[in-house]
Amino acid sequence: MNKVMTMQKAIAEHVHDGDFLYIGGYICRPPFSAVHELIRQGKKELTVTRGNASDDFDMLIGAGAVKRFISTFISLGVYGLARCYRRSLEKCIPRKIEVEEYTNLSLPMMLMAGAMGMPFIPVKDMVGTDLMNAKGFMGEDKCRMISSPFDGSSVLLVPALKPDVGIIHVQQADEEGNAQMWGIGGDCKYGANASQKVIVSCERIVSRDVIGKDPSRTIVPDFKVVAVVEEPFASHPGYTPGFYDLDFSFGYLYQQASNTEEGFRAFLQEWIMDVPDRVSYIQHYINRFGYAQFRKLQAKFDYGYPVSYAY
Repeated sequence: MNKVMTMQKAIAEHVHDGDFLYIGGYICRPPFSAVHELIRQGKKELTVTRGNASDDFDMLIGAGAVKRFISTFISLGVYGLARCYRRSLEKCIPRKIEVEEYTNLSLPMMLMAGAMGMPFIPVKDMVGTDLMNAKGFMGEDKCRMISSPFDGSSVLLVPALKPDVGIIHVQQADEEGNAQMWGIGGDCKYGANASQKVIVSCERIVSRDVIGKDPSRTIVPDFKVVAVVEEPFASHPGYTPGFYDLDFSFGYLYQQASNTEEGFRAFLQEWIMDVPDRVSYIQHYINRFGYAQFRKLQAKFDYGYPVSYAY
């Protein structure tokens, strides 16, 4: 079944106000194109999650799309604290979001539990920390300490996460939604498979034969996927291994803009509201910074080492 469509249609048909979203992109491959479309369409009251959140989440928070955030942390990388996130918690601008905080290991394991159909999972790295006591909207359901039925030792349990929609960006997928990625994986595989349905954006659409030649790269199968969007450069200003690098100068641009409410609103208007799709976004980037800067971000072609499938 061909599931190829535009990002506008994918978000309009499959994301609804109040949904719980997993938004992939652990350091690399953030689905900025989808995040921008969520903002354009005015989606609201969303619960969002991912380990290692960055400026994509900060934009959603600043745009007023987020109600709840299940987090590990959020920052602008080398540019410090996420400005919209901080304004939300300190000044209720544009609203005060509700936060439930876990560690960088516990949250991916909660997504893994959701992907595997388990109701909860034991973790160790939160034991003895204040995260066990600092409870937000999940209350007592944030975590539970039990005695092991095997040896009586204390075990900390955290609940499985099962988002309504997973949104991920990958290097390639076929028209049915078999999605393949390489590079830093983070919680992307588990987050996608824990979700009830998945929207996949990709740098390129390839044939089922291409997918079948290297099946171990497939992180989500087609039956989980409801939309496939061929969207080159969709992770900018983040990076997609094999295609383009991190745009540090654009990250600085966002940091400077988001320092103030006025600057953030101007950024949203220029880079999201005034560009209807990713093609227009890329063209605006080239017009603003020049084609040489755009080309500089793109990866040089190289081959990986061949793999023997002999047995």
